[in-house]
Amino acid sequence: MATSDRLPDLNLLRLFVALVEERHVTRAGERLFLSQPAASGGLKRLREQFQDPLLVREGHELRVTGRAQQLYDSIAPRLEDLAAALHAASPFDPARDSRTFRLGCTDAVAYAILPPLLARLREMAPWCQLTVRVGDVRTLPGLLLHGEIGTALGYLGEELPANARIRVLRHAQWVLVRDPATPPVSSIEDFCARQHAMVTPRGDLEGFVDALLRQQGRSRRVVLGVSSFGLLSVALPGSDLVATVPDFVAERLKLRVSLSSEAPPVAPPPLPNALAWSDAEDRDPAERWFRHQVTDAFTGVFGRS
Repeated sequence: MATSDRLPDLNLLRLFVALVEERHVTRAGERLFLSQPAASGGLKRLREQFQDPLLVREGHELRVTGRAQQLYDSIAPRLEDLAAALHAASPFDPARDSRTFRLGCTDAVAYAILPPLLARLREMAPWCQLTVRVGDVRTLPGLLLHGEIGTALGYLGEELPANARIRVLRHAQWVLVRDPATPPVSSIEDFCARQHAMVTPRGDLEGFVDALLRQQGRSRRVVLGVSSFGLLSVALPGSDLVATVPDFVAERLKLRVSLSSEAPPVAPPPLPNALAWSDAEDRDPAERWFRHQVTDAFTGVFGRS
């Protein structure tokens, strides 16, 4: 029986590329936010479409057939160009259309923008969905490269994919936050004498601030490390702890709980927080609309700078 002339849809082709690259159904599904049964069902449809097993189980992984490798070599380099062409030709009406937007961002950005961004989407695009993947400078570029997110926002470093578009939205200053019942930090000596909380995704208790203090022959005492900025809204009120955070995080914290803030006596250089997206998503009307909402939600805390 000959292979059908009708190609699989774009989502199935994305799954095929992920399956060949991951050699594992569950991992391929996770890349595309698919359950294991949905990914398995997609593989079944691909096998029927191309009249080939495509991937054959070998131990705990899948071995790619010769036919699958030929297809991959032809499809993978052209997939994003095909996606871009289809997206550019597809109009988007946020009030009526259904779309899943996939945002990857740092924990700081997620904490600051999720409330206003979600409110915007619920009001303006009630049929759309949002998934948020929290990452950092090490992981977000890879998520963007593999199409696991459509948009990235945060401190992204310099290792973005070659086809990424990027726009810096804000250089975030650093702010010290504390319970209003505690006195302001009056000097660098006072700063070092205080007990500090910090956000530490990897569990270590040293960061940018500690590196700067070491250059001056000083140190501080970090008594609490938490995995996310949201936990500071629980830890700081009613305590004598202080924390040094990006300015947009400080603003969100002060909206949620009663905290005071001031410029710290020692602070790292402002960090560029940038919006990035793949070239394939550049002309997609839906993704362009979504990037505009993300930008407004992020810059709306202070206004553009």
